Amino acid sequence: MTLGGYADKVAHVDLTQGTVEFKPHPEDWKLKYIGGRGIGVKYVFENGPKVDPLSPENLLCFMNGPLTGSEANMSGRMAVVTKSPLTGTVTDSHHGGWSAARLRWAGYDGLIFKGKAPKPVYVYIHDGQFEILDAGEVWGKGVHDTVKFFKEKYGEKDLTVISIGPAGEKLVKFACWI
Repeated sequence: MTLGGYADKVAHVDLTQGTVEFKPHPEDWKLKYIGGRGIGVKYVFENGPKVDPLSPENLLCFMNGPLTGSEANMSGRMAVVTKSPLTGTVTDSHHGGWSAARLRWAGYDGLIFKGKAPKPVYVYIHDGQFEILDAGEVWGKGVHDTVKFFKEKYGEKDLTVISIGPAGEKLVKFACWI
């Protein structure tokens, strides 16, 4: 059975290698683990229970569900799933705004990050293209200054930014994405 609502493309970003690979979710996962949270948890679970949350082997998944980007009420949410540095268990959070819908409209069900870059980087997605770029200019800035920087740099009215702040940069175990 083919389940609708999915773009059938997930960007797997390897920060160690500096590469992006595109793959669909396993077909059976769409029925068993419906939605961004369920599928994100499955990716992290399959990655292994002994993975240290702060190691390059840990996954950070930004996942959309099948209704994300549609006209359905309350469908503009994205699940962020990883292994928590604070508890050592799989954890998830959800956020609204435009980033989830825009990721879907660009043709993606999610982003999965792994690895460790040799220096701070960010991923810029534009017109279906992914670039891993130097984040030195924004490292150490707060979230609001980071958003302002990228809006000025790219001049895109519809630009959305997902960022960590100084707590995340310092590996505070309860830091978050904004």
